[in-house]
Amino acid sequence: MRKSILSIAVLLLAASTHAQITLTSGSYPATLTGTDSLKVTTAASAFPSFAAAANGMWDLTDVTDSTPVLYVYRVPTTTYQFADSNFYSLSTYSYQGNVQSSNVASGLLEYGVNVQQMGYSLAAVTFGPTDSLIIPAQDTIYSSPRTKIGFPATYHSSWSSNYHFNFHFIISVALVPLSHAPGVVSSYVTEQDSVIGWGQMRVKTLAGTASSWFNVLQVQTKTSTVDSFFVNGAPASATVLGGLGVTQGQVTTTYEQNYYRPEEVTAFANVQFTDSTYSTPTKATTHTQRTIDLGVAEASAVATVGIYPNPVSGGEVTVTLPAIGGTWSYELMDVSGKVLAANALSVTGNQAHVVLPSVASGTCYVRLNNNGKEIAVKAITIAK
Repeated sequence: MRKSILSIAVLLLAASTHAQITLTSGSYPATLTGTDSLKVTTAASAFPSFAAAANGMWDLTDVTDSTPVLYVYRVPTTTYQFADSNFYSLSTYSYQGNVQSSNVASGLLEYGVNVQQMGYSLAAVTFGPTDSLIIPAQDTIYSSPRTKIGFPATYHSSWSSNYHFNFHFIISVALVPLSHAPGVVSSYVTEQDSVIGWGQMRVKTLAGTASSWFNVLQVQTKTSTVDSFFVNGAPASATVLGGLGVTQGQVTTTYEQNYYRPEEVTAFANVQFTDSTYSTPTKATTHTQRTIDLGVAEASAVATVGIYPNPVSGGEVTVTLPAIGGTWSYELMDVSGKVLAANALSVTGNQAHVVLPSVASGTCYVRLNNNGKEIAVKAITIAK
């Protein structure tokens, strides 16, 4: 009889650990601004199966990561609650933009992109030494909001988005001839999102170790975009289209899966596929910060962790820690995740000091552990 009771208890514990989740507006903190690190993995790595699954287990700790890419995202904005920093491209020409976003009752919504200025030479393509493409600073406003996550988001729920926007550029091609001619890309987007699974996922931390397991929703997304190109108010010529590497009225379809966890606007993992059957992954981007289990008691105090001065020009920084007791330690890592220094922390009150080794200027990361468990990873800038 005791054996049966024990077996039932184990099953109940497993069920609670692998709980199906529902994301709502209340699943996120009131403040959504911050700095985070992402890692990108290409198809050169072996991926696990991303087939739809109920109570699935997705382990990305065996993939081959790139070096961390630091995104200053969820930046403050005036009209909306926050803005996500992201990278986009006009053909092969990339640019950065801040996605104007809000967390509302119906979902996480995106309203457009605040684009930062970029410039490129077209000489290698058009053979004109002064030929250029300029992407001016601009606000691309969506005709209706894009629903990133529709609330309530849970197993078998779905949502869709349909919107239009204009993206402006300036082009010079001596052969045509064009000199700083205004151009527009008119884009029509149709997106369909479906929650096809749920379960748990873990990824590599910044230090290269396995993160905790997190409850996630598996969201499958198909996005189709139709782009039309205009210069000086008329359809772009074949020469201009060739210089940009595009075709008139081109249709681009992307296939993705996002694995969302509570508390985080950014997907724990974003996986891109080459095919409509979602069977050939080509790239995965993982969110490598705040990778402790948000369900443990220590996690509620992560917001109280701080490091100063930052930037630091001396040989020591002060760390403020939550009052949760236990034994504290740290690792200092470079952007590749290589450990530069590690030691125990001697805590007085809620503060400890970290002595920095002689390292080059740039970004490093301090990983803070309590009783051997990762509590936080903080970026510091070393300025000499």
